[in-house]
Amino acid sequence: MEEPSLDNIRFGERIKERRSELGLSLRDLAEQTDLSTTFLSNLERGLANPTLASARRIAHALKVQLHRLLADSAEGDVVVTKDRRRHMFFPDSNVTYEILTPQLTRKMVLFMVRVPPEAGNIMQQPLAEPTEECIVVMEGEIEIQVAGQSWQLEVGDSIYFENRFMESIRAIDGGPAVYISAVVRPG
Repeated sequence: MEEPSLDNIRFGERIKERRSELGLSLRDLAEQTDLSTTFLSNLERGLANPTLASARRIAHALKVQLHRLLADSAEGDVVVTKDRRRHMFFPDSNVTYEILTPQLTRKMVLFMVRVPPEAGNIMQQPLAEPTEECIVVMEGEIEIQVAGQSWQLEVGDSIYFENRFMESIRAIDGGPAVYISAVVRPG
């Protein structure tokens, strides 16, 4: 069995700590999230990797924003080496997010998003808080629709928009796409 990563252990500790603060049992959290108690127990011990959807359900049930559960405790960290990047996955797809910034609690967060061609529209529900976003295509091509307008972007192209207006984003031309997304929260 593979050793749990430090990121998974910290994530699990934050879930358990918040669950305890709210006086919830594992069974209570399982009922609120529609996840199994075994999975949640493994998650709290750093032995499981959540999908982005399950992490969102857990954050919602624990009444915290997702970035609070994912946040690093070491505020002084300024470098994220490629072998220490945290990853998030979408359920039922091969889309991955690599978190390129040390903390998710800062105003700006960078993601490297890898989108296989079969993924289709990968747009999830808009973030609860308003954000601005800039996307730069690193590999392949993407089609993005924002506020009723559609653009096809290729390597080196970028787009800047308010996240609440994003309607769809997908890899096009039958190949995978990789892009960097910079998300900035107000204030």
